[in-house]
Amino acid sequence: MPERAVAEIRVSAAERSKVHAVRDLVGKGTGRVCVQVGDDQIVLPRSLVKALMVAADSLEGGDTVAIVSEEAEVSPAQAAKLLGVSRQYIDRLIAGGILPSRRLPHSSYRKIPVKALLAYRKVRDVKREGVRTIVDGAIEAGLEY
Repeated sequence: MPERAVAEIRVSAAERSKVHAVRDLVGKGTGRVCVQVGDDQIVLPRSLVKALMVAADSLEGGDTVAIVSEEAEVSPAQAAKLLGVSRQYIDRLIAGGILPSRRLPHSSYRKIPVKALLAYRKVRDVKREGVRTIVDGAIEAGLEY
């Protein structure tokens, strides 16, 4: 996996004020962001500005931001971090055939496609929302569980 396919970014407490200033500056504008390096200037695409704003919101709150290419493969530990579950749970999903993985040649190490993690997360979130809807309906109907 190329090193740039997965990146974790965090900022120090001292840098958070700069992140806040950039986020406020970009948020006040028209959505058009220009970057100048030396004599070269470029207008950033809206998709990149949106990604930067989302990242800035998280970084300002002290969170770590992970940037992962959907074409990348990650280790079970990285997959667990991305889904917010334990590595052992990822192992169970792999053993149950829910998540695909491949073993590295001559190794016990496995890699999981990020696309598969994103698909799993989407299905998991839909199921959770369905359960939440059922529970909310039961509570509104006065049923106890």
